[in-house]
Amino acid sequence: MKHIYIVIIASVIFSCSSPMNKKFNEETAKDDIERIKTKLDSTELMLLAGTMIRLKLQDETLETMTYSEILEKGKLWKIEQEKIEAEQRELAAKALKIENDRIRRLSESIIVSCFSKGFTKYDYEDYITYKFVIQNKTDRKIRAIKGSITFNNLFDETIKSLNLVYDQSIDPGMEVTYNAQTDYNQFTDSDKALKNKELKDMKVVWKPEKIIFEDGSILE
Repeated sequence: MKHIYIVIIASVIFSCSSPMNKKFNEETAKDDIERIKTKLDSTELMLLAGTMIRLKLQDETLETMTYSEILEKGKLWKIEQEKIEAEQRELAAKALKIENDRIRRLSESIIVSCFSKGFTKYDYEDYITYKFVIQNKTDRKIRAIKGSITFNNLFDETIKSLNLVYDQSIDPGMEVTYNAQTDYNQFTDSDKALKNKELKDMKVVWKPEKIIFEDGSILE
């Protein structure tokens, strides 16, 4: 029986002497951390340090807490943060799926492709010219379309993006040609790169935004 009491007393003394059970003290904090380093792994140590900084910034009184209590607050905070981050990832994935589905529906309805790019001067102004072919893949007459055309290099790096609006009727299943132009600025890198690069050396990406049908219905 005496041996049991000795074991109990020893364990109590040992636990009380643990640096983690000591209350935070600004004056001894540096030495305390040095002792604590031998008790925690690197992940817990970083969490302890980060929690101390966070609590200080929140004007919490660290002196009322032991290092163990501070670490526990950090673990609870980390669990809460991981939960929030998981919810954010889930929300982002849901939004991305909705966006991809929207673009797919639009892309299945209208196709825009650039088959020619040139350069011209008119009234002392410079222009980059384009020829697009637009195909209505639906069984309804289209009144107008809106979207963007992005010219990428072969590494999928953006050279320049253009807004595209076509407000002429397109019959079901039909194709139309659309001639367009944009101002050319010789001092703009994107304009210079687009002017000088051959169409065969670029990837042209069509991103539809809205389709207005002749009957007034809208797909977006």
